Amino acid sequence: MNYRYLAVVLAAGCVTASPSVAGEFSGKVGLASQYLGKGLGKSDEEPALLGSVRYTADSGLYADAFISQAASSRGADAELILATGFEAEAGGFEFDSQLMYREMLGETNGVDSGYFELQGDASRKFGKIFSARLRVNYSPDTYGYGDEAWWVEAQGGLKAGEAGQITAAYAVRRIEGGADYDAWNIGYRHKFTKAFGGDLRWYDTDAHSLGERYEGRLVAALTYSF
Repeated sequence: MNYRYLAVVLAAGCVTASPSVAGEFSGKVGLASQYLGKGLGKSDEEPALLGSVRYTADSGLYADAFISQAASSRGADAELILATGFEAEAGGFEFDSQLMYREMLGETNGVDSGYFELQGDASRKFGKIFSARLRVNYSPDTYGYGDEAWWVEAQGGLKAGEAGQITAAYAVRRIEGGADYDAWNIGYRHKFTKAFGGDLRWYDTDAHSLGERYEGRLVAALTYSF
């Protein structure tokens, strides 16, 4: 990976130490046994460093940047995601709407590696134990040779003790000019401290015949939030 990309994103988190900066900054750094995107392996079965920073205004508007080591057959060594969005609550639901720009960095053969996505989440807690989320993601012109693309995912969560949660999700991926598939995952996340967390999760799809990226995999991750 070209580490200058990761350094730029993580260095931005240093502004959290400055009391003169308005609003609220937060961030995260971590290490995962693999990097995934929309249920598919995206780091060539290799561990991946990742990091993100976010600025949130009092109005609910926010902007963030995320980067992770990644790999593609076209030479990419990282994926960058820039987003701006808005969070709100109404009728017992929490809503999160985003406009995202994604790019696989380092690709060398002129492939269409940068593209925009619109994403909306609606989530709700049911008592102190259960939670649920519906996510709809749309791109008018997705990565590579794909055109219009959708990702629709339903997720459910069950609190496990004071610091743990079991979650499971099922999603459908539909791409005009690309490969359609269904994906799912189930796993356990745990907060060791306020800052340190971990996640152990099984990912799989119904499209193993499309290649290694679509096969099932167990992924572990450790993160530090600031």
